[in-house]
Formats: sequence, C-alpha cells, structure tokens
Amino acid sequence: MKNSDARGRNLDLVYRVGVVLKGLDGLIELVGGMLLWLAPGMLRALLFPLSGTVAGDHPIRNFVAYWAGHFGRELAAGTTTFVILFLLAHGIVKVVLVYCLLREYHWVYPYALGVLGLFAAYQVFVLVGTPTVGMALLTALDVAIIWLVWREWRVLRST
Repeated sequence: MKNSDARGRNLDLVYRVGVVLKGLDGLIELVGGMLLWLAPGMLRALLFPLSGTVAGDHPIRNFVAYWAGHFGRELAAGTTTFVILFLLAHGIVKVVLVYCLLREYHWVYPYALGVLGLFAAYQVFVLVGTPTVGMALLTALDVAIIWLVWREWRVLRST
C-alpha cells in the first residue's frame, strides 16, 4: 500500500511540474506574440545574440542558436498577422487552462483535455510533414501531460 501512495504522490508532483511548464510555455508564447505585435524589432534584437555559435560549442548552445537564428530569419522576412494572433491565442488559452487546472476547477478538465488534444494533433500533423527530433519530443511530452491531466481529473472525480 505504501508503494502505491508514494507512486501517486510522485505522479501528482510530475503532474504539477508538467502543468506549470505548460503555463510557462504559454506565457512565453503570449510575451512573444505581444513583442511581435508591439515591437518586432526588439524581438529580433533579443534573438540576435543567441543565434551565433563557435566551433566546439555545447550541443544545447548549438540547438538554441539554430532555433534563435531560424526564428530571427523568419522575423526578418516579415511577421504576419496570423503568427501574432496564433501566439497570442495559444498563449492566453494555455495560461488560463493552467490557472484553472492548478486551482482544481473540476469543470475545466474536459476542456483542457480537448484543447491539449487539439494542440497535440496539430503537432502530429506538423511532425508528419516535417519530422524533427525536437517536435517528436515536444509531442511526446504533451501526450504525457494529457495523460496526467486525465489521471488528475479521474482522481478528483472520485473524491
């Protein structure tokens, strides 16, 4: 019985950490959308120092530099209204869902599962079109979070 209790507490902790990470992701999207909308030049200036590497850099530094450079080039090509609206909507939805999940509002769990499921389905669609390790890991993480949200909802309904 003790192992079961410890496992449950560990899953609860993983759930909370996963939901908080999802909220931070939403906050970054929200801030990014606001910067693109209000000050696109500032965002490019913030990304520029991250986009350079030198021989022998750590793989994580190379990964960050690649994506910062990629995003910076996309911004230099000109932002679109769609990208701004997508980031703002995506960020707002995630932040609101995370707030409600952490407050354990029972009514939000089905909506959270639906919205997170739609986000994951979109990521699978992108992954099929242009497979990358990063997108595969992000999708796997999101599927795990969906399972943890479902598990938490089931536990809350039984109490």
